[in-house]
Amino acid sequence: MVSGSFKTTLEIQAADVMRPGLEPRWIPRTFTLENYANVNKTVRMLDYFRNSLIISFGSMFFSILISVSAAYALSRYRFRGKQVFTLGVAATQMFPGISFLIPYFILFTLVNRYLGLQLRNTYPGMILTYTTFALPFSILMLRNFLDTVPREIDEQAQIDGCSKTGALFRVIIPLSTPGIVAVGIYSFIMAWNEVLFASILTGRETKTVAVGILEYITQQQARWAGMMAACILVSLPVLILFTLMQRQIVEGLVSGATKG
Repeated sequence: MVSGSFKTTLEIQAADVMRPGLEPRWIPRTFTLENYANVNKTVRMLDYFRNSLIISFGSMFFSILISVSAAYALSRYRFRGKQVFTLGVAATQMFPGISFLIPYFILFTLVNRYLGLQLRNTYPGMILTYTTFALPFSILMLRNFLDTVPREIDEQAQIDGCSKTGALFRVIIPLSTPGIVAVGIYSFIMAWNEVLFASILTGRETKTVAVGILEYITQQQARWAGMMAACILVSLPVLILFTLMQRQIVEGLVSGATKG
């Protein structure tokens, strides 16, 4: 992909690359930056990039907000239906994502018809969709991570004058930063890379980069060089986030996966 982003489309499609028995040429014969300069000319990639950022960060924010609250309740409280709720959350991971596509489409249509709220082809609609996808895994993993935090810390914070809510925000959440970071990055990457629901539930104004990349291939031509450059740019946010947060991500995933 990196090599192809600096080639021309003609060189990528050259006959010697396609013939069996010959390895592709990794170093471009004609090194060019034109693909990066024109990445937004043939396809509206900057607009799609902005849409993906809004939807992915929105999904990440609400996933963290809801999963922290739900995981704290599951980890620290006993209440009727706790086991049923936990099993219900875990059971949602058994179904393939495509099985939810038609129900979501029908739900969006009914909400628009009876409540007058437009969810399809809107940022809130896509944020709602991806947040619900991320929540089951996020809740269970963060619940397991919170189980590793001793309950005595909660009690000590309350002895020092904190309420239960104060203990959560002042003590538990700071101690749970690795788990929260892991949940946030998972939610971001899931929303950033998802294609199926984005292709059905978004429109021209809210299309994401995962779907926008497909516009480089048309019935008339396939602009492979431009697509490779766009793929490099699309990969950068995820690579940067993971590089900056890799220690917290690994610690959060390991802690959340080994207890519960």
